[in-house]
Amino acid sequence: MSKANTSISVPNLPFFYLVFRAWSHWRALSGSKHVEFLHNKKLLDTKPSPILDELYSTGKNAFNVVGEKAARSSVAEEKLVLHKSDGKRIAEALKIPELYIELDRAVWQVEKALKAEQELKEEKAELESSNDETKKK
Repeated sequence: MSKANTSISVPNLPFFYLVFRAWSHWRALSGSKHVEFLHNKKLLDTKPSPILDELYSTGKNAFNVVGEKAARSSVAEEKLVLHKSDGKRIAEALKIPELYIELDRAVWQVEKALKAEQELKEEKAELESSNDETKKK
C-alpha cells in the first residue's frame, strides 16, 4: 500500500497583509490628493470652529514630550498639543464617536516619533561626546 500525498495548503498571510496595507496607504494618498485638489481649486470653505477653539483653550497647555534637555537648547523643539485624554473630549463635543480612535492613534504615533527623534539626538550627542574625548587623548 502506498501512502497518499497529503499536503496542507496554507494561505500566504504575509502577502495578504502587505497587499491590504498597500491598499490602505493608496487610499490615504488618494484622499490627501483629493483634499489638496479641493484646496488648490478653492472649493473648500474653511472657517474656525468655536467648539475646537474652546476645547483647545480649556485643555492642557501644549506640553513637551522630548524633555528638559531640549528645553535648555536654543533649537526650536516640536511640542504635542493634544494629549490622549483630549481625544475623547473632542470626539464627544463634535459628536463623532469614531474620531476618538483616530485621535488616540494619531497622538500615539506622534509621541512615538518624537520619542524616537529625541533618542536619536541623545545618541548622536553621546557619540559626538565620546569622539571628542578620544580625540583629546
